[in-house]
Amino acid sequence: MAKGKSSSQSNKDHYKSYNYDLNRTKRLQKLAKEQPSNEQIQAALKNIHYRRKVPKLRAWTPKKRELAQMERITRSQLISTQKPKLGWYEQAVKNG
Repeated sequence: MAKGKSSSQSNKDHYKSYNYDLNRTKRLQKLAKEQPSNEQIQAALKNIHYRRKVPKLRAWTPKKRELAQMERITRSQLISTQKPKLGWYEQAVKNG
């Protein structure tokens, strides 16, 4: 299996290829014409950077996945061994 570029390098290439900062600048300038008194747009124009971050923690490590599967199995076994609760009609019929 061939190795690709490292993720950090590919992210930089992706960022550059889509002209994120140029597109964002155009969008903000268009909004600034529509809303000249909006101070947030002026602040955003001064601080244009790529805002999406990749999560630093992996949601499911192999150990967490294994524990979750074990918990699911034990819960299903525990639920199946318990007696089902009777509704109000079944209780009334049972009690006579």
